[in-house]
Amino acid sequence: MNKANNQQPDIELTCFTDPYCTWCWGSEPIIGKIEERYGQQVSIKYTMGGLVEDIEAFWDPTNGIGGDNWHIPLAQHWAEASLRHGMPVDEQVFYDIKDEWRSTYPASIAFEAAQFQGQEQGKRYLRALRSAAAAERRAIHRLDVQMELAEEVGLDREHFRLDLESGVAEKAFKEDLAECRARGVRGFPSYLIRAENGREVLLRGYITFEAFETWFDELAGRKLTQQPPTLDLAHVHEFIARKGRVAAEELSVIFDTDRAEVEGFMDNLVEKGVMHKQKAGSGFLYSTFAPGAACDPVTGVC
Repeated sequence: MNKANNQQPDIELTCFTDPYCTWCWGSEPIIGKIEERYGQQVSIKYTMGGLVEDIEAFWDPTNGIGGDNWHIPLAQHWAEASLRHGMPVDEQVFYDIKDEWRSTYPASIAFEAAQFQGQEQGKRYLRALRSAAAAERRAIHRLDVQMELAEEVGLDREHFRLDLESGVAEKAFKEDLAECRARGVRGFPSYLIRAENGREVLLRGYITFEAFETWFDELAGRKLTQQPPTLDLAHVHEFIARKGRVAAEELSVIFDTDRAEVEGFMDNLVEKGVMHKQKAGSGFLYSTFAPGAACDPVTGVC
């Protein structure tokens, strides 16, 4: 069984990340599976890495991203990555914002502001940032969009704005950057896995669930307990209510079910009015409430 609330987790997983990183978005199904399978045995926190400080000075030789027309190869990179990781993307967002967007820092700082209202609130906000940028074609570098997302996930808007304007969120972001530099983390996602016994390992890049599973057991010195969820309405509703909007790929990975079967299951719920489905770039996102609705009418989650 999972550990009780007052006990330390067996594993602490630090995710070095950025709201605009497509492979971080593509890793959401895997992180979700860790959360669902291991529960409180594995604690998860996020550290912002600052993927792009200034796009005018940025150069990614591997993907050819940089220069005056940086948005073209960046959009292509997102589209190609989506074919591999399976999460929906709308790469056209970069054509929308090419004349104004300069950095991933503002979105990262917004996450830090959300964190001041609680770790779980911060995670939910980061998830909203990722989804908005990757699949919903929303300009998350803009303050008005950041405020909209804060309201959508149930944050205190004025508290959020104050933490942005006072500089405390930016200070927290700089501390995250310092941690990344101290550990030599330059690519995202990267992960620090630390066991309760002090053993740790730093992993870089896209990591499969099976690799995490192996490392968790190795560092903990024993096989951790897993509780696979069942693909049924109760489990699916609870998961989606927590995440906000989810893709079929996530449900397929988390519930170990063929993607076509998942899509059929979800579309049946959509037809019955239990779930809602919206087009999102190259795919769809499911939610427990209609797009634009303030709260889930069943759980009250906003």
